[in-house]
Amino acid sequence: MGLLRSIFKMTCPKCRKGKLFVQPFSLSKSFDMPERCPTCNQNYFPEPGFFYGAMFIGYGMTAWLFFAIGAILIFVMGMEFNKAMMIIIAVGALTFVYFFRLARSVWIHIYVKYDPQILSTSEE
Repeated sequence: MGLLRSIFKMTCPKCRKGKLFVQPFSLSKSFDMPERCPTCNQNYFPEPGFFYGAMFIGYGMTAWLFFAIGAILIFVMGMEFNKAMMIIIAVGALTFVYFFRLARSVWIHIYVKYDPQILSTSEE
C-alpha cells in the first residue's frame, strides 16, 4: 500500500495494516483512537499533545477547500455571498469528522516511517 493510500485509508503509518481509528464514523466515537496499532504495536501517542500539529494541517486543508468552494459559487456560478456561506457552513458541518481524522493521519505519517520488515518479523 502506498503512502497516499495509507493516509486516506487512515491506516498505521508503520505497517499500513492497522486502523488509526476505532469506528468508521460512529458519532459517539468519532475521535477515538486506540493507544497502539493492533497489528504492529506502534504507539499512536508517542508524547503528550502529539496531535497538536494536526490542527494546523486540518485548518490548512479546510481553509483552502472552503475558499475554493466559495470562489466557485460566487464568481463562477454567480451566487449571493450569504447563500454561498450557508453552503460552505453545511459542507463544513458534514465533513468535520473526516477532515479531523485526515489531518491526524497526515500528521502521524509525517513522523512515523513505513517499515516493510515489521510484518515479516512479527509473523515469524
